[in-house]
Amino acid sequence: MISWEASLTISRAKIATLQPATQVKVKAWFNACLDAGLRPYIYEGLRTSARQTELFAIGRTKQKSRPVVTNAKAGQSMHQYALAIDFGPLVAVKGKAAEMFEIDWSDKAYKPYHALAVKHGLRRLSWETPHLEDASYANWQAAAKVIKSA
Repeated sequence: MISWEASLTISRAKIATLQPATQVKVKAWFNACLDAGLRPYIYEGLRTSARQTELFAIGRTKQKSRPVVTNAKAGQSMHQYALAIDFGPLVAVKGKAAEMFEIDWSDKAYKPYHALAVKHGLRRLSWETPHLEDASYANWQAAAKVIKSA
């Protein structure tokens, strides 16, 4: 659970880790979501190789009981080129005295966010619902040609 204020602080900090042109797109998308009454929470932005390796291991060699969280090895993620975010749609937690939120992981909850993303030069991945990336680059290989990986 997270408060709305904390989610905004974290989301804005994650946006600040992105490439300047991608920041512009993500900020525009984020503000469009807010204007539409949606509550996006960005929990991943730029990733280091070590973080990508750690996430790739989940469901494979680490925490085997959990599902695989990414198909990208170190160097193969748009996150490492500061061109991607992972986010979740926040919904209020019922029964809490203070207003607290949690991510609604259902595909249905993501639909309005994904629709707005396209309008702001971002694309989603069909196999990774929380992921949005800068559509200016065809893939991580194209990004790697012009941007150094983190």
